[in-house]
Formats: sequence, structure tokens, C-alpha cells
Amino acid sequence: MKTNVFFGMLLMEFLTIAGLTACIDDNEEEGRKVTDYKEYTLTVASAKLPGVVTSGYNLLADVYAVKKEQSTEWEAQGSIGKFEYEEGYEYQIRISETSYLDYSMGDPAWTEYELLEVISKEHKDSDNLPPHFIPDWYFEESCPYINPDFAYAIEADQKEDIENDLKTNASYKFGGLRYYITFPATDDWFLLDADMHTVEQGTLIRRGKDAAEFPESYKLLPPESQVLGHGQFDFVTNAAPDEPVMQYDVFICRQSLSKSVAPQKFDIWLYKDLTAYYQTKYPEANVKAAVIRYVIENLD
Repeated sequence: MKTNVFFGMLLMEFLTIAGLTACIDDNEEEGRKVTDYKEYTLTVASAKLPGVVTSGYNLLADVYAVKKEQSTEWEAQGSIGKFEYEEGYEYQIRISETSYLDYSMGDPAWTEYELLEVISKEHKDSDNLPPHFIPDWYFEESCPYINPDFAYAIEADQKEDIENDLKTNASYKFGGLRYYITFPATDDWFLLDADMHTVEQGTLIRRGKDAAEFPESYKLLPPESQVLGHGQFDFVTNAAPDEPVMQYDVFICRQSLSKSVAPQKFDIWLYKDLTAYYQTKYPEANVKAAVIRYVIENLD
């Protein structure tokens, strides 16, 4: 009886090992498979544009703007293997598109693009390019933005006129538009309307700055969290990189300390001293200090 039990257990182990070996062999035989292959011609624009590349997660990056054969619309294209791109030139190229399947990979299905031939290369600015390829949902879910609901502090003999100007001047709330900033992935900014149309865009230039360079007026409206660093944000356009559209002094702060193992959260406060502006606009008010402050939201 014991012998029968022993041989039964031995047989079970043998079948189990054989089954596992067969599964491993099947997987090795399968390996990487090509599920689709095609070749076609692309027009590649003279400039890359901000876009979102999806490969397991969403990555903001500069991508190619391309037109496929018979298409009149520019669309985003990620990497193209073996393509030595030079900005300022519009290309006609032929590429291959190969789709793969491999269940041993974390992401089993993917597609690769590779240059086959450069048909032409012309020095020109491509026509009718969109401002970017960033989808609306990415702005709303992943991009920091400047909260237009500002705080202010005034030290003056007559505050009423200054307060009224701050509350009624639409420019202080960006005319109902919203400034999105794509850092830390890139340093682009976009001014979007309520329909997510791009009104203006440019580059955010971040500079270090010593707290001693900040005006005394900021002490009237201190940051609401622990200050870790200081700086300056210049919002510039490509057309006028030396003339900021907006410029703010920056306090980088840490939110309240916690024993949690979760990553620390930070605040970025934007300050602008308006003392000289209101001294000129309301000379009878005897303005000693005027400051406005914004906070950047959606930094998580």
C-alpha cells in the first residue's frame, strides 16, 4: 500500500514538472511575434511640438508633427528609429510600422517605427501647425495652473480706490482665462480659454533669487507654509524671449510636516509688488505698500 502511495506521489510530481516544462517551452516558442507590418510615407514638420506620449504611463514630451499620405491634418508622432531629425527642415520620409506581441513583457503589445528612407529635406517653416498636441484631459488632470483667486495686502492712507481697482480690473484674474504650466516635465506655459483653446503660449524661465532681493511689501502677506527657497518666474513667448508677458517673485514652500511616508507636498506662491504702480495711479492715497499673491494649484 505504501509503495502504491509513493509511486502515486512520484507520478504526480513528474506530471507537474512535465506540465510546467511544457508551459515554459510553449512560452519560449512563442516569444516575440510580429502581429502587423506596414510601410508608408510621412511629412515631418520643421518643428517639434509639446504632446503626450503614452507607453504604460503618460509622458509629456516634444513630439514630431506629421502628416500621413493623403492627409491634410497634422498629428502627433513619438519616436522614429534611425531618424536624424534637424529642426527647421520639413521632411518627406518613408517609415515602417511594426506591431509586436510578447506576453513575457510587462506591456505585451507595442508598436515601433523606423526610418526606411529620407525622400526629401527642405529648409522651411511648416504651414498651419497646431500650437500643441496636449489633450484637454491632460491639462485638467496633470498640469499645474495659476489660481486666479489672488490675495492682496495694502498699506495706504486711502485703500478704497486701490482695493476697487484690484477687484474690478479683469487683468488680475487673467481675463477669465487660465495659465497652465507643464513643469516639471517641460517649461512650457499655455493660456487657455474656457473651451480649452490656446490663446497664447510660451516658455517659463525659472531663475534663482535671494530673499534679500524681495521688496519689504511681501512681509505684509507672508506665505502660508514653510519657505524652502526663492526664485523668479518669467513667462516669455518665442517671439519676444527678452520681454516677459508676466514676471513674478516666487516662494517655494513645504506644506505642514507629517509623519506619513507619503511624498512631501509643496506650494509655489507667486508675488508681485504693485507699490510703485499704485503710487503713480493714486498719488493722493499715500501708498506705502501694495502686493498681490497667487498660488499654483495641481502640483501633486
